[in-house]
Amino acid sequence: MLKGLYTSAQGLAVLNRQHEVTANNLANTNTVGYKKDRMVASSFPEMFLAKIRDRNAPGEVSPVGSIATGVAIDQVYTDHSSGILRHSDNPLALAISGEGYFVVSTPQGERYTRNGDFHVDAAGRVVTSSGYALQGQKGDLVAPNGDFVVDREGRVLSNGVEIDTLRIVRFATPLTKEGDALFSGDNPVEVENPLLQQGFVEESNVQVVEEMITMIQVMRSYEANQKVMQTLDGTLDKAVNEVGRV
Repeated sequence: MLKGLYTSAQGLAVLNRQHEVTANNLANTNTVGYKKDRMVASSFPEMFLAKIRDRNAPGEVSPVGSIATGVAIDQVYTDHSSGILRHSDNPLALAISGEGYFVVSTPQGERYTRNGDFHVDAAGRVVTSSGYALQGQKGDLVAPNGDFVVDREGRVLSNGVEIDTLRIVRFATPLTKEGDALFSGDNPVEVENPLLQQGFVEESNVQVVEEMITMIQVMRSYEANQKVMQTLDGTLDKAVNEVGRV
């Protein structure tokens, strides 16, 4: 009976984490370049039960069967599938079609993003909404006249003159999400033939309907686990208070 309580409690903990992941995805539906998270739950290994055939022969057992011992969070991972490219009123906006990430400079070092909603700061640098400078092959990308054109291969032109080439990189190992649509990673590799579109941004890859369905399923499962715990609690209370009187 106590095992049932622990199993239900573990289920509630897993469902609570799933709720957090889903709620965060929904909250970032309109965040440019956001990549949704996914949670994978797995069951604990089943326990094989057996009973001793004879107390005088402890080495001999009879199989009873197996029993599950609950679920646990296996992993929370980021889905890096592309979002829809949407036309932007910002002429300096950029979107990557296919693989790759923009490189930006932060106080913590280089970070990588699919959020191409760039603008020009007072120093003439092309920056993110948080002020992180977009990186070209020559370092911080600077727009001399506050304006620039990026062709489909990532070459940056000002007044028809090529001034730099954007760094678009990919990774062979998983990235670490850091918030603000930024990722960190090791050993970036330059994408040989990037495909960019100026005047567009990449929307988040969150599917609202899918997340809402997940949220409803989580709530229903949470309610079911709560009822199981209440039933077991009532049964345990009855066993303690009534059986003890016999």
